[in-house]
Amino acid sequence: MKKLLLYGHGGAYNHGAEAILRSSLPVFRRAGVSIFLSTHFPEQDQKFGLDKLVDRLIPADLTWIPQEKAAPDYKTRELLAAQIYRDALNEIDSETVCIGVGGDNYCYPNWHRQSIFHRTAKERGGQSILWGCSIQPELIDERMAAVLRGHDHIFARESLTAAALRTRGITQITQRPDPAFFLQPEPISLPVGFQGSVAAVNLSPMLLRRSDRLLSDFVQAARFLLNKADTLLLLPHVTMPVDDDREALEKLVFHLSPEERRRLCQVPDKANAAQRKYLISRCELLVCCRTHASIAGYSSGVPTLVVGYSVKSRGIGLDLGMEQWVIPVENSVKLPGLTAKLWETRNEIRVLLQRQIKNMPP
Repeated sequence: MKKLLLYGHGGAYNHGAEAILRSSLPVFRRAGVSIFLSTHFPEQDQKFGLDKLVDRLIPADLTWIPQEKAAPDYKTRELLAAQIYRDALNEIDSETVCIGVGGDNYCYPNWHRQSIFHRTAKERGGQSILWGCSIQPELIDERMAAVLRGHDHIFARESLTAAALRTRGITQITQRPDPAFFLQPEPISLPVGFQGSVAAVNLSPMLLRRSDRLLSDFVQAARFLLNKADTLLLLPHVTMPVDDDREALEKLVFHLSPEERRRLCQVPDKANAAQRKYLISRCELLVCCRTHASIAGYSSGVPTLVVGYSVKSRGIGLDLGMEQWVIPVENSVKLPGLTAKLWETRNEIRVLLQRQIKNMPP
């Protein structure tokens, strides 16, 4: 082995993707070889310093994406994906270990973008690993199962994914927590208005598009928290141009009164994943949509309520004994009531989480 090629990374404006890399790279560095990172947006990684943690960023050629999306069949999509990532794929040889660091990339229909790295590695005699992944069970058809069986090893981050793989005869699995559980918080100056008891809220525009009532349920939850806490922290965790949590949070703020708005504070845009985790760690509780916002909360012992949409939120919550605090987006009507219950029982839940994190395998 002469190099590691990390793939499945979309850019550091997704602070969950950033968190996976920040927590994983010290582990990968133990191999003592060069580390290359395939990325959609190298400028984002440079802004948040990920370029300094790897030996080379390899940009994807995103001009091919419209053709890929319009392709009539899987084979054509795969061929076009090879054009998107051709510079990274050209680095693969028999001395390369390809590591998929995308977390949930096998939870979506465009998983062929991941399989092209795996297939190229195996064709050229290299190795192929999935790292810290969740895989949507109902998406595992025969084509995907064949790809997954070919990996040298799969590190599943929660038990539901591990069980789904084993039922399909995929056994080269280790279940271990998402690497971001072990990301060390990085202290920063508290934002203006961060004072007294603080509750944090994260809201995803992706989930707003899936539910007509989610926004009103979040507004009710936010109002309850403003009646209990001194301050409400607005916590964007993904700020991609096409999927920006700040836009979703602005919609929530629009429905609050002027008095309520005076007790809001905002995470600085320049804060990296470790700094956002530090701010979360200072909160009484967290109500969120994004998986890695929840992981930052869980691993900091902060009582956390998640509105989820896939196996990753359910599996991670289940493994921590927090399953009752994970709501499918379709059941967001329960959000205000569970927010109230979380507040009332937050001290007990904090003790539970601290015990669970202490006993978590590295």
